[in-house]
Amino acid sequence: MDLTNWIKPAPKEEKIPEAIDADRRLQTADSEEKLSPPAALPWCEKYRPETISDFVGNPNAIGAVKKWADTWCTGKPKKKALLVYGNVGTGKTCLSYAIADECGWDVVEMNASDKRTKDIIEKIAGYGSQTHSFSGKTKLILVEEIEGLSGVRERGAGQALAKVIKETRAPIIITTNDVKNKNVGSVSKLCEKVPLKKISPAVMSSRLAWILDQEGIKIDDKKTLEKIAENSGGDLRCAINDLQAAAQGESVLGGELMLEQRDRPIDIYKALQSIFKCTDYKKCRRILWDLNEEPRSVVQWMDENVPVEYPTRAERSRAFNELSRADIFLGRVMNRQYWGFLRYVNDLTSVGVSFAKDKPYYDFKQYKFPSLIWKMGASRGKRAKDNAVATKMSPVVHSSKTDLTRDYLPLLRRVSRKDREAADALVAGFDLSEEEMQFLD
Repeated sequence: MDLTNWIKPAPKEEKIPEAIDADRRLQTADSEEKLSPPAALPWCEKYRPETISDFVGNPNAIGAVKKWADTWCTGKPKKKALLVYGNVGTGKTCLSYAIADECGWDVVEMNASDKRTKDIIEKIAGYGSQTHSFSGKTKLILVEEIEGLSGVRERGAGQALAKVIKETRAPIIITTNDVKNKNVGSVSKLCEKVPLKKISPAVMSSRLAWILDQEGIKIDDKKTLEKIAENSGGDLRCAINDLQAAAQGESVLGGELMLEQRDRPIDIYKALQSIFKCTDYKKCRRILWDLNEEPRSVVQWMDENVPVEYPTRAERSRAFNELSRADIFLGRVMNRQYWGFLRYVNDLTSVGVSFAKDKPYYDFKQYKFPSLIWKMGASRGKRAKDNAVATKMSPVVHSSKTDLTRDYLPLLRRVSRKDREAADALVAGFDLSEEEMQFLD
């Protein structure tokens, strides 16, 4: 069958004059540029301080960091590591890089997004602290947000970091948002501590005005910058982001600003002070919403510090009555697994305790850590050994570990102290180790 009549020749490519073709390519490039403009660099990165002289606020902290760095330059540091702590946005990381730049150090950083197990810290921080960089410069080991060293995967990481600090030949800077965190305790004693305070609104407003001047944007009213600074809560990074959102693309910054109030966590000491001193019902209810603590822990803190804050018996009686009711609802939460009862716990713990006072006491009070919590921590080893002994005894005597720990182990200890041979005969069938036998004495 002849198919030649069915096959059509391909159309010839039309030749376009070079001038027209170049014009078309130029139009295509312009349209693509309009469709996908380059992303603007965030101002908090664009105006990040690169040197110590660019750093804003905290002059005393800057002086302390420079003094510590100078001891490394002379080769005789008293403390090999520096612990820089403060709220978010106060410049802990920026200060670390700025001092490294001034001293000519290369930075080896381990931040919260990295895996920081015991082995990884020993490999990266440990090896880095014993060697120089390829260029021959001294390395600065920067460990960010040490309070994040928690969980099963990072078990032992704090002890590994403490060992690295003791053996290091290179400067180490550790940052944290919460210096009171238990994960910081293992290394804080080995470090020189430098606090970074929140940046004042006046200093922050000056920095924001400088950024607008660099961007060529005029200010209609300086109160606008003061409003941004006050809303940031001392967080300069947050203030710069708000400024960019309001001013970018504008020639003049002015008019009404719609700034969202950010949820900022507070620590337990500030929460206690706010609850005890508060006289407004609605504000008092909201205090615990910003506190990152377990309800039972809050009840224990309040229980410990009611006598510290309230001087009269009547006030203490009313406050403890509210705490006892809160504890009842906590028990119902656990028994019934109905978490809606927490609304009553929060109200009784905050509003109930706050309105138990006859009048607000504005003098300073030194609040105490709950004695029950530290006693439980101190007796952790004893309770673990009690549990180990009871675990071996339970299947033999057909009794629960709780009953054995509460009723039988104290009796067994009394027998052991008076007659060791009788005690050995009593526990002969329990297969207790020598250490466990000595624990019963």
